[in-house]
Amino acid sequence: MENKKNVEARATVESDRKQQFAEGSQTESGEVEATPQPSAAQTPSLDAAAKETLVEAENVGDSERSEPTPAERFAGSARVQAGAAADALRRGEFTHDATIDISADSDDRLIALLCYVTQMLIPLVMPILVLLSASSKKRPFQHFHAIQSLALSLVFILFGLLIALGSAIMTLVPVIGLLIALVVFCLSPLLVLMAYLALAYYGYQAYQGKKFAIPGLTSFLQDQRWI
Repeated sequence: MENKKNVEARATVESDRKQQFAEGSQTESGEVEATPQPSAAQTPSLDAAAKETLVEAENVGDSERSEPTPAERFAGSARVQAGAAADALRRGEFTHDATIDISADSDDRLIALLCYVTQMLIPLVMPILVLLSASSKKRPFQHFHAIQSLALSLVFILFGLLIALGSAIMTLVPVIGLLIALVVFCLSPLLVLMAYLALAYYGYQAYQGKKFAIPGLTSFLQDQRWI
């Protein structure tokens, strides 16, 4: 009897152990199945990431290519400021932002005057001498008007050369070209007189101790960081 009871007890224990093992296996398998797996929409594919990298590289390349060169910036600034100068002249404005420089003494004002008026007889020389002198670097008033008068004289010279070149080209056209060239030739003294009046006017303003902006020209010089 005792052996039979022992056998039944062992069988019961073995049955309980099997049942517990089966329940543990089911629990583990359930946990594994319950673990969420990342979907394809949540995990970006390698191809998509590579495409994004290529697009960014192309955008960077386009931005680098679209950046203007120094020559393009120079030409663009000159074109914009030429339009601003033409608008100001149509309104009768010859100076902007004129202020008295209290630091300018009598010598500074005289040098500034000469930088403008000497352009009537000997273009470019006086401003260049002022800019090359060591003292002008310590005199901002002289330095400012030397650069501005030099740039103004260069504009007049360039404008005269363009008119002369255009007139020479127009003479190649029969009759009409000769008439246009004749008109330009007759207007040339008036243009020269206007240039002289401008130099005299700006020289007088500088002699009054004023720092002023010439429409279009001074803004262009500031864009190039020359003044």
